[in-house]
Amino acid sequence: MSLTQHHTMTPARSIATVGLVGYLVALAVVLLNPVPTIGSSVVIDSMRVLHFLGLPWDFTMFRNVEFVANVVLLAPLSAFGLVIWRRSTWRDWTAGAFVLSLVAECLQGLLLPDRTASFSDIVANTLGGFLGAAAVTLVRAWRNTSTAGS
Repeated sequence: MSLTQHHTMTPARSIATVGLVGYLVALAVVLLNPVPTIGSSVVIDSMRVLHFLGLPWDFTMFRNVEFVANVVLLAPLSAFGLVIWRRSTWRDWTAGAFVLSLVAECLQGLLLPDRTASFSDIVANTLGGFLGAAAVTLVRAWRNTSTAGS
C-alpha cells in the first residue's frame, strides 16, 4: 500500500486541517498574549450575556465563566486532531491537551509577568480536550452503528 493510498485526504479531513491551522493561530494569540485582555474580555462579555439571559449572578461569576471558557478553549484541538489523525484515540488527545495546557501555564507564569499561571486552567483545558475527543469518538461510534445496521 502506498503512502497516498493510506493517507487519503477526505473532504472532512481537509476541512478539519484548515480549521486546525486557523484554530492553532488563534490559540497561540490567546495563550501567549503578554496581557490577558482577550480572554478577560471574552469572559466579561459572556458574563453579561448570561446574566441578561436570566442566569443568576452565582452562576455567572468570573471564575465560573472563565472555567467554562477554558473548557471550550481546547475542545476543538482534540476534535480536529481526531478527524485528521484517525488512528489516534481520545486518550491521546486528552493527554495532549493536558501537556499543552501545562506548558502554556508554565510559559505564562515564567515568561509573561502580567499573566497568572493557574492549576484550574490546566484542569479546565484538559477537560475540554477530553470533551472534544469524546464528541468525535461518540459520533464515530454512532455512525459505525447506524451504517452496520443498514
